[in-house]
Amino acid sequence: MESWQHLRWPGDEDNPGVVLTWTGVNTGARLYGEYPGTWGLIRWLEAARVQMLDESRYRLGLITPEGLPLTWVLRTEVGKGPLVLLKLRGFTLPKTIFEENRGNNRPESVRKRNNDNWMTE
Repeated sequence: MESWQHLRWPGDEDNPGVVLTWTGVNTGARLYGEYPGTWGLIRWLEAARVQMLDESRYRLGLITPEGLPLTWVLRTEVGKGPLVLLKLRGFTLPKTIFEENRGNNRPESVRKRNNDNWMTE
């Protein structure tokens, strides 16, 4: 029977990850995939076809090795929910985020105007 299930991510389980099982009329319970680790949910969502239904619902679908479609609806509380994290695929941090300022490179007129004396108080 279909029903809404509340999902909290990341969870506070000792073994984080996602396991997707389905039950067929002729085959019984089957394991589609196991996505271990803290980012298992994101890897699972990445594998699915995503279709926006409205502002808070998305149809997700996978095809089993037997060619059967598995479809479910993800309802989010805010925006795209965890789907927004899929945009980070391929993102890498730059080698340097902050550079240390070795001296005050601002012109004297700017330093006087901004009154940098607050640092010596």
